[in-house]
Amino acid sequence: MGERTRELFLLVLGDICFFVAALWLTLLVRYLDWPNYELFATHLGPFLTISGAWLVVFYLSGLYDKHTLLLKKLLLSRILYAQLINVVVAGLLFIIIPFGIAPKTNLLIYLVISSGLLLWWRLILVPRSSPKQQHRAMIIADGPAAVELVDEINNNDRYNYYFVRLIDEATLERTEDFETKIKALIERERIEVIVADSRGPRIKAFLPVLFNLSFLQFSITFLDFNRLYEDTFDRVPLDNIQYDWFIANISQSRSVLYDAAKRALDVVGAVLLLLPSAALFPFIALAIRLDDRGPLLYTTTRVGQFNRPITIYKFRTKNGADAGDAALKSTLVDTRVGAILRATRLDELPQLFNVLRGDLSFIGPRPEMPALASAYAEAIPYYNTRHFLKPGLSGWAQINNFDAPRGGVDIPRTTTKLSYDLYYLARRSLFLDIQIALKTISTIIMRTGS
Repeated sequence: MGERTRELFLLVLGDICFFVAALWLTLLVRYLDWPNYELFATHLGPFLTISGAWLVVFYLSGLYDKHTLLLKKLLLSRILYAQLINVVVAGLLFIIIPFGIAPKTNLLIYLVISSGLLLWWRLILVPRSSPKQQHRAMIIADGPAAVELVDEINNNDRYNYYFVRLIDEATLERTEDFETKIKALIERERIEVIVADSRGPRIKAFLPVLFNLSFLQFSITFLDFNRLYEDTFDRVPLDNIQYDWFIANISQSRSVLYDAAKRALDVVGAVLLLLPSAALFPFIALAIRLDDRGPLLYTTTRVGQFNRPITIYKFRTKNGADAGDAALKSTLVDTRVGAILRATRLDELPQLFNVLRGDLSFIGPRPEMPALASAYAEAIPYYNTRHFLKPGLSGWAQINNFDAPRGGVDIPRTTTKLSYDLYYLARRSLFLDIQIALKTISTIIMRTGS
């Protein structure tokens, strides 16, 4: 069982077990007597229904995401927020579904007990269930991405290995008789895992030596740095990739079946969403007109697939256009209604027509303004690669990059955002698209993402 599979299985199984335990304790507290089988069985079905709905809320809240250092910092707030939503969900389920049991007192007690058990399980027991055996590892890579990977793994107990040495290109260049010294280092530090980036020129020249050491003289697990970085952070290490990465990951059509299925889902989804959305259009139009009497819609040019310009439609949320210098300076201000429309994503409803027309997909890199795309293409290597895909209403970067650029030219944040776009480019699939769609619902509810 892989590390990620083990972690996910443990979290889901643990949540279910604690939900059942919370029900048993609820009955014990409510009736002040040891719950018999008949009483427990009568309540088990309804409360398992609630628990199933709660698992969905946990997923949408990111509580089943990989427990990186970032998630651990946000874990308490996410649990509390999810439980607030779960209170509403539980109440609605008891109103909608005729469970046949008296819900009010039992439900209240269950909410309190289950929340307490969940916090204890997630914040105290889960960290203690981390792998006890940690293999000693060495990393041979260069750049800030290598330091970032070491910091994540060495400061997070979810991993079953940790780095005792980081060797960069400068070390390889200045060290004489490195083969003898690296052999002594492996023996002295009892190295069991070696992570190496084969793309650095000096590291690449050293690989034959490393091969002999790791495969012929020692029992060592050998991992590719770039793949490990992607699996750890769900994004691509831009500073470390070269053109061969794009040759391996870019194809005109990854799968005819995938492309056809994705387009079919776009069309069906757009039609199904336009039908109920049409009822909102008159109210949104009235609110915009009453706010500042400006135009209802605005059209804007974005960079589409293969760098072709596309025209997309949105409800107007700002006090002007976003073309030319305005896009670079980001001087426009949201109107009062516009701020609400942007927060709820209602301003993007007209883009469903773009999806029907084929300019946009539901899932893909967000389309950028031409002026900004031109500035980023000059400053960020490989930036135009994101335009290989059809842009989307939501994407991998939007559900993962919480420090996204918010207007104007922002090179550092856009570079990070691009690393997520390239990850999606390499690993796109219907399963990943569905995951992004579900998480997009979460970002709208929790008002995170970009």
